[in-house]
Amino acid sequence: MEIFDGQMCVFGGKSVSTSVNIDDFLLDYRCVDVTKTVEQAQPKWKLQNSASQFAMPPLAQHTTVYDRVNHVIVPFGGQSPNGFSKAINLAVYCSMFQAWGASNVLDRDIRRYVHTSVLQDKTGDMIIFGGASDPTTADGQDLNAGNGERWFDVNRLVLDDARHNAYNTSSNATLGSILKDDGQGTPDVIRGVIHHSSVLLNDTLMVVLGGDVYVNESAVMQPFDLLHIYNVDTMKWHTQECTGDIPPLRCAFSASQHERHIYMFGGVNVNDWSTFFNDLYELDTLTWTWRKMPTPNAPSPRYAHQMKTLGKYLIVTHGFIYYEDGTNGGDEDIYFYDLQKETFVTRYSPSGISKRELDTEWRVQRTGATDAVSAVCLLLVVLVALIAVYYMLSMLFTRSRPRPRRQSRGEGILSFVESYTETF
Repeated sequence: MEIFDGQMCVFGGKSVSTSVNIDDFLLDYRCVDVTKTVEQAQPKWKLQNSASQFAMPPLAQHTTVYDRVNHVIVPFGGQSPNGFSKAINLAVYCSMFQAWGASNVLDRDIRRYVHTSVLQDKTGDMIIFGGASDPTTADGQDLNAGNGERWFDVNRLVLDDARHNAYNTSSNATLGSILKDDGQGTPDVIRGVIHHSSVLLNDTLMVVLGGDVYVNESAVMQPFDLLHIYNVDTMKWHTQECTGDIPPLRCAFSASQHERHIYMFGGVNVNDWSTFFNDLYELDTLTWTWRKMPTPNAPSPRYAHQMKTLGKYLIVTHGFIYYEDGTNGGDEDIYFYDLQKETFVTRYSPSGISKRELDTEWRVQRTGATDAVSAVCLLLVVLVALIAVYYMLSMLFTRSRPRPRRQSRGEGILSFVESYTETF
């Protein structure tokens, strides 16, 4: 899920099925206009025709980043339908032209899913961490994918070589380069982590939350009282102890940042896959203190959903949902948590949300000067139109008026004699 050009958009995904047949994939891209009021129930999702199944890659459990500088959304990894092979170039979505297309970035990194990726704005690099590969990732064509390989190290994908090389003056990376960080290795306890979340603080510190690693043929979930943080610039890891209302162990939750706080919602216990969550936790990154938030009117417990911050709202959509009657499924409602009122609300309002947050600041803005120029141009167009209409009407009137009969030579002489006679 990304927010751009005043829209909140969801790309691809799957139905509640765990298989990878083509019919299980949702080959669409739909948006909601967040420059207007949005209702929680039955929101007005708009299917974008430019991102039909003929243009958008069929993916699920992938990640996306949005590069505001170049106005492109870049999906990475994910499961693919049976029979699909790995693409040569990454498909990207251009928000200015509202169209999908193949980029100049080669899809060279190992395809994976249940990983994380974040964008470092100052370098234009996509930072990729964790995840797993198996036969569902591009038909099992990746290295060791058939063995269910998990990935340990941090990789960075160069999406903008000019920004990358300007910040890293000793670098001469090219567009699409895969750079393996050669700093301190990933701590053993989170090597091969999946189902986690990552948040980039201050464009430098990647905070890794939750997830599970595979130890002795069982999933070991990561605690929330000791977090692992990766410095993207120095390529070094460190740990951070946390206090307060420590969240229970979970995976496949969603996390999002608002100012100095990180918020975490939902998730599932992967040791039984039947314990779902719909609670919300706040982590203060100054004091590293967890707080369990009040959640009146909370949506049903879920995992593998998505959450974004927009203004004072946390926005939660989709996911694999556990209902009170014991059934599982999904819904298309959108849930808005008001951080000021600390409750889920039934209606979202864009009031007070900046153009930068809505990603509409790049549009041409109307001012008094532009309005004056527009008025002058409109006046000139009207004036030209009136002149054209007058000319056409005058021509029609001239053609419709009867012309006087031309006198013969004899009649002219007779008329002259009569006028001469009257004079005398």
